Amino acid sequence: MKRGIIILVTAVAVGLCMFWCSHLMLAPRISESAKTMPKENGSLLPELHWLKDWLHLDDGQMQKVKALHLAYLPKCEDLCHRVYLSNEDILALSAQSTTVDAKMRSAMDERAKLAVECQQALLEHVYQTAACLRPEQSRKYLDLMVPYTLGIPAKDAPRNGPQP
Repeated sequence: MKRGIIILVTAVAVGLCMFWCSHLMLAPRISESAKTMPKENGSLLPELHWLKDWLHLDDGQMQKVKALHLAYLPKCEDLCHRVYLSNEDILALSAQSTTVDAKMRSAMDERAKLAVECQQALLEHVYQTAACLRPEQSRKYLDLMVPYTLGIPAKDAPRNGPQP
């Protein structure tokens, strides 16, 4: 009986030790690979597949659109991080007070400026992308993306059509 308990405890201890060791060894790799998402090789840019299919882009156009998209990603990630920090700041201020004081107004003003910066950057990216397209593709793309970028509901946008 005693021997069975010793074997069981030893097996559980070894199992836990192996789990934690493997977790510590693999966690940095998993974390690093998540930060550096693959950004090439066909399906590794799934956010562009709808665009290629919807606008019937040729390979040359798709390569230009991919290049613009990849060049914009670092700026987008930076802006998103700044928005996240701004939101956290506003939530922290909100948790400390039940009134809209000067600090809260300042944080909200900063967040609003950041929202405008994000919209401007995305709109510039949308216009750069549209410049790579044929005129009829460009118009179709801009008709969908400009209202979306500015947060304005598109008048004639199909409800079940392609979504950015």
